[in-house]
Amino acid sequence: MKRFKTLINVFTVGALVACAAPPEVRQVPDPVASDGSSSGVEEIYVFRSLREDRKAPGDFCAQSKIGFAATMEDRYVFKAVVTRPSDGKVVDAISHQAGTLRACLDSAEPENFYAEGVLAGVAASGKGKCTPTATDYPEPGVSSWRCFLVLTNLTPPYSAGVLTTNTVSTRRPIGPDSNPPGYVQPSIATIRLWRKRGSL
Repeated sequence: MKRFKTLINVFTVGALVACAAPPEVRQVPDPVASDGSSSGVEEIYVFRSLREDRKAPGDFCAQSKIGFAATMEDRYVFKAVVTRPSDGKVVDAISHQAGTLRACLDSAEPENFYAEGVLAGVAASGKGKCTPTATDYPEPGVSSWRCFLVLTNLTPPYSAGVLTTNTVSTRRPIGPDSNPPGYVQPSIATIRLWRKRGSL
């Protein structure tokens, strides 16, 4: 158990150092984590997305490019999430920038979702959906969603990836302060990146 806690502390400190600077595209993967995973084919990241802007879609969201008629265009920064080693509770979801994302969405249900960006130093684009899960829950003015992106066009040697989110929307969609107050908005995202075997 002592050894396991030491590994968690080392990983957390390493993540903070890696994510302290603004995101740049990485040319080589990070060293394989000592987490028992097989031969370094997978990396897992946990981020908080922070919506900085929402506007009518421009040329970036052209239907011929993304495959649907967007009704909004968003810009996000991604923050590295720091958790308490003893139980996994999130203790910091704002301080350390680790990525950026530009996204297009429509008003369908579920919403179509397209995005491009740099996450943990890895450039990627993705297509997916956002599905509502609950309205006015846990209180009026708060709705929850689940979203995903299947990631492609990744920086080598990454060959595939998936982004999934646990998302809330409130009456104030832009910035860190929710309305009603007290919610981490909009999303906590988990990203899994994969390499082809033998690419290390």
